Amino acid sequence: MVLLKYYSYKMKISQKIITNLKEGGADFFLSVPCKLLANMITILENDKDIYYSAIPREEEGMGICAGAYLGNKLPCIMMQNTGIGNSVNSIVSLLQLYQMPVVFLISYRGTPGEPVGAQGGMASVTEDILNTLRIPMLHCNTEDDLDKISTFTNHAKVIESPVAVLCNFNLMKDD
Repeated sequence: MVLLKYYSYKMKISQKIITNLKEGGADFFLSVPCKLLANMITILENDKDIYYSAIPREEEGMGICAGAYLGNKLPCIMMQNTGIGNSVNSIVSLLQLYQMPVVFLISYRGTPGEPVGAQGGMASVTEDILNTLRIPMLHCNTEDDLDKISTFTNHAKVIESPVAVLCNFNLMKDD
């Protein structure tokens, strides 16, 4: 019982994010491994109401998300912000060209609190890349920001385009 209580407490942020994504309509999830996404991955692996799979590369995930959308799903791909840099062509020439809503749940590595210096470079250009691609962003810096995720997820369907939910390092580090 004590272990379960600890486990639930430690996954509070992750559970809230997944719940809000699902409330917004997301029902197909992919992820590229990331330490900050590990608890969400555990939750999704045990969720029988949705489809979940790990993938090796973000740009491959964009193609899989396109197929899921054509199969009447609202896909969510979970990745580090470095994955946006890896995926620019597949986002523009597939998802945006064919107006496919996909939620990018991004662990925003390199933001304040990040201990790995190498993550800072991509953090300094992540928002510029998303702005250049005209992808709307929701910044989640505090637990209160997570309440906006379901509305923002649904927004992807309305605008028929990808949206990005950026979860800062300090929000995720203790989850």
